[in-house]
Amino acid sequence: MVSKKLGADEQKVVGLLLPNSIDFVISYLAIVHAGHIALPLDLSFKRLELEAIAHQMSPELIITDNVYKSCLSNNPTRLIMVDELFDYNRLTGELLRISPEKQIASLTFTSGTTGVPKAAPYTHANHIWNIKTCSEVWNWTPKDTLLISLPLSHWYGIVMGLSGALYHGNTLYLQDWFDAKKTLKLLASGKISFFTHVSSVYGKLLQMEGDYDLSKLRLCVSGASPLSPVVWQKFKDRFGVEITECYGSSETGRIAGNTMSSRVPGSPGRVLPGVKLKLDSLGNVLVKSPGIFPGYFNNNQATLEGLTDDGYWKTSDIGELDNGQLYLRGRKQEIIKKSGYTISPRDVEWAIYHCPDIDEVHIVGIQDSNQPNDKIVCFIVGNISKNELQAYCRANLPHAWRPDKIVVIKEIPCVRSGKPQLVALKNMAAV
Repeated sequence: MVSKKLGADEQKVVGLLLPNSIDFVISYLAIVHAGHIALPLDLSFKRLELEAIAHQMSPELIITDNVYKSCLSNNPTRLIMVDELFDYNRLTGELLRISPEKQIASLTFTSGTTGVPKAAPYTHANHIWNIKTCSEVWNWTPKDTLLISLPLSHWYGIVMGLSGALYHGNTLYLQDWFDAKKTLKLLASGKISFFTHVSSVYGKLLQMEGDYDLSKLRLCVSGASPLSPVVWQKFKDRFGVEITECYGSSETGRIAGNTMSSRVPGSPGRVLPGVKLKLDSLGNVLVKSPGIFPGYFNNNQATLEGLTDDGYWKTSDIGELDNGQLYLRGRKQEIIKKSGYTISPRDVEWAIYHCPDIDEVHIVGIQDSNQPNDKIVCFIVGNISKNELQAYCRANLPHAWRPDKIVVIKEIPCVRSGKPQLVALKNMAAV
């Protein structure tokens, strides 16, 4: 039905406003099989955000269900109910076929943690390269069984989750939303061999009380943001599982990863085969690989701004290489300068994580051009007061690392992919 409605003259964008479900999987496969571009829409977006994206991307169709159709009421002619895709009596139209290096399979928006999200296309060749490369590093095979609660509207979920499981023919368990207690029960059921999620999720799993046997879990992968070595060690001590960290982005695909035989806490691993990585004089991470996307969708200016003169992609991450092992020190726009020191927010976070009463911590630097020093604002979740944390920092942290302001909150605000929402945190820090 999708191919009959869209034709085979050129690739067209088809929106997907559906939760993680079998309906999403079938709709996604229908779009890709027909040769067109799947645009998963984030269910956490408000109506105005969805309308703005629909206006910007102008999808030919938007596949949704009765629960979410009201979110796009201003586009009634483009909406198609997912149930209509299951009408197998309709004839299939001609399929669009382009070379896998040029044919776009998915179109996801960057996480928007630090600014305005941009649309990042990914070709079939990009998908396959990332899956094959990581499969070799992690011994990912058809025998694995995956649990995915990552949102399929983001790169991590659609490529390293759903597409990887489809590539290998894995049994796939889908959760529409991450729930720590339900996740631990499933991981302890013996049905799951492979679980992948963002770093903050592993901290939330540690907060759950109770006994859970994860001995049948072969592989836990953490991505999207750096994983604290303290969380890594606590997870290993409690569950007997060493988390495998990796590094990449919506634009670059996978860049580095720990292997099954070498997991180094605090590092996302070594540069993956096929990736060229170099650091400029300021430590900015620059990369080339077959996994890098073809450029922002309908935004050539932003694409050119992201490339160096010799064709490397600017990741905006600050890194170090030590005996081939990559260490990330934060995003370029996050680096803090104080008392003559250049400070990585991740280093401060990981130092504070050693405090036993801390569940989550996120450091934000507040820059003021009129002041010689940036301010360090510390957001914490845990059973601890500001005074207690201040005393801990005085006893354990260098003077320049100590927070200028401590904010105790119930939960770190995150985008739906699980990454901390830096703009929201900076707004909270300014109050």
